[in-house]
Amino acid sequence: MLAAGGTLGAGNFFAPQAVERAYGTMKTTTEAAIDTTRERFPGEIPTVRLGVSGGVLELDRCDGTFTEMKSYAHDDVPPVWAAHNSCDGDAILPWETGQNIRIDGSDQVYEIVDVRYTPKIWATTHDLVGLDGDLALQTCFYGEDRMKFIGLRPVTAP
Repeated sequence: MLAAGGTLGAGNFFAPQAVERAYGTMKTTTEAAIDTTRERFPGEIPTVRLGVSGGVLELDRCDGTFTEMKSYAHDDVPPVWAAHNSCDGDAILPWETGQNIRIDGSDQVYEIVDVRYTPKIWATTHDLVGLDGDLALQTCFYGEDRMKFIGLRPVTAP
């Protein structure tokens, strides 16, 4: 145990992004398996919570909700709701096009209709122009200069 702890501590000191990436990969793989298990049972669809509108200050509250980011407002971009990966935003990392999700407090089911990846640094709203969906969720990857945006559209009843 001491050797493992020492190795982890040294890795975190000398290669923090590699340790963060490994942690993020392990965590999102586990969450993806949990999501797959949930979907086998009727009515068990992953759920996200939307919070307030604002900016980085609201995002940094880290209260388990996605914040509507005013800085992403653009005519050709759906409203973007973001959460730090370490504040429950990482739930969206394993999700792909075609998956259904719910927004807490609503019975409406949403389908992921688009996925977009951008760098964290030097990305602009122009990188999101044309993102399909009525709203989007965003988070960052662990230990990488990469963000994930998923476009959501309400599923209409058959």
